[in-house]
Amino acid sequence: MNLRQMEVFRAIMLTGSVTGAAELLHLSQSAVSKMLSHTQQRSGLKLFELVKGRLVPTSAAKQLYEEVERLWRNVEKVHTLSKELADPTRGNLYVAASLSLGTTVVPLSVADTIKEHSELQVKVILPLPNQLIDVVADKIVDIGISTFAANHPSIDVHARFTCPLVCIMAPNHPLAALRQIRPRDLVGHRLISVPFQELYGLSEEKVYGEALEDLNKGLEVRSSLIASLFSRATGEVAVVDALAISDTLVPPLEIRPLVTDESIDINVIHNRYKPLSPQALLFQELLVFRLQQYCGGMQGQMA
Repeated sequence: MNLRQMEVFRAIMLTGSVTGAAELLHLSQSAVSKMLSHTQQRSGLKLFELVKGRLVPTSAAKQLYEEVERLWRNVEKVHTLSKELADPTRGNLYVAASLSLGTTVVPLSVADTIKEHSELQVKVILPLPNQLIDVVADKIVDIGISTFAANHPSIDVHARFTCPLVCIMAPNHPLAALRQIRPRDLVGHRLISVPFQELYGLSEEKVYGEALEDLNKGLEVRSSLIASLFSRATGEVAVVDALAISDTLVPPLEIRPLVTDESIDINVIHNRYKPLSPQALLFQELLVFRLQQYCGGMQGQMA
């Protein structure tokens, strides 16, 4: 299967029809049909079944599509690189970040970078933590900022920071009277929680200790950012990572350190086999500077 055949096959899988593939590729329907027929004949594979007038991919097509999609990402990277080389003053920057970081330090660091490179094209994605490691390993992005350990042979950790856990709540919440909050203090209060293991690789048992079984986790959401928004709306206490608290959320909320031995590791990572452009190196430098400000300030404030 050559690249043109892969392109047609991929377009049919994406659109679900010959008509959709033809529109996507700006080809005639007959040209797409002929290419599909030729591809199946040459490969000896039955890729689609016609069911009630619709093309339904076979199991072979589904398996093949996974590999074609992986290859196609590399084809698109070659296309992007060729454009960058033709116009080196413009350039592209691809960043992957956890949700908390993607709404605080990353926007500031991107803004700092754009001041130096006004023509820079930036793409920021906010994948799940386990997927974030994959997109860096697959060279889909230049820089990753992860709250998970980056245990992968092709990934280098450029910098590592520690981010504390904090409690946020309305000013009139009973816990706002405390200077710091221990897990046992949360007992008897409705708690907004996040999946620590999924987001940060932390166990709830270690975060809350013996108080865990007595907690009223009345509301669980998928990220610290969402927990912050719910805390702002309800006034209830939430346990979040400190970087999830953006400047727009802080004024109406009280912030108290959570007394626990657990903290969140923040890793600035990149693929050791993907050379970083001058723009990516600048972003990485500015990002580290911002993280030093945020994490250092938070830890100092809570000491």
